[in-house]
Amino acid sequence: MANDLLDICRDHTFVTIGRLYEACGAPGACGRKMACEGRTALIKGRIDYGNVFEKSEYPQVPYQKFLMIDDEGRGSLDVFVESDHAVKIFRSIRAWSGRPDRPVRVRGVLQGFDMPVMGQCRRGLKLVLTGEGSVTLDPAS
Repeated sequence: MANDLLDICRDHTFVTIGRLYEACGAPGACGRKMACEGRTALIKGRIDYGNVFEKSEYPQVPYQKFLMIDDEGRGSLDVFVESDHAVKIFRSIRAWSGRPDRPVRVRGVLQGFDMPVMGQCRRGLKLVLTGEGSVTLDPAS
């Protein structure tokens, strides 16, 4: 799996969302795949606990995800939980919500999507977690 790591994460470095967007050239041109799509990224940031959508609490939504925000204020990233371990992942997230200032680390695969807005279109990125241990508290916090 190390071969599919983004170059900026090669030495197992967790990067900020802002750094990820810089390296990927995001947002990109609508309809054009960015080079980082399909690659594994290691991201650090904070969870926006007001934007956590788990099926048990929101059965009407067709996905399970949470929003990560950049400590440097340079962006946010939707993190989708599509694994069989979603219950464990969201249980951990709920347990951490009492300390919203604690940074987390996530590991996942980047996917691109087109965002048509007000007559324009840009290509954005989202992250799909790679498994149960894909979300952890930052040990430096």
